[in-house]
Amino acid sequence: MRLMGVAVSAVVIGLSFVGAHAQDATHGKATFDAKCALCHNADSTDKKIGPGLKGLYARGTMADGTTKVTDESVTDRIINGKVPMPPFKDQLTPDQIKELVAYLKTL
Repeated sequence: MRLMGVAVSAVVIGLSFVGAHAQDATHGKATFDAKCALCHNADSTDKKIGPGLKGLYARGTMADGTTKVTDESVTDRIINGKVPMPPFKDQLTPDQIKELVAYLKTL
């Protein structure tokens, strides 16, 4: 009986994580639409001002062709920018950046 309680708890925790990630991605899309869509396509790889971001994580490297796509490298690019992309450290909260990264993973 105790083992079943542990299993149920693990499922509930897992579902909570999935739900939280989906919520992060939903909030991240709103941030993308407000702050990023002017320069980046979300639904294609076509360049606007900056590169299209569809499949960013699947491609494995950033548009520079050398920087590996990881949560850390994407977060760093959002925070610090890289010419011609401006830094967003003063425009986005840490939670917004985390949500934006979650959204980019869905593209």
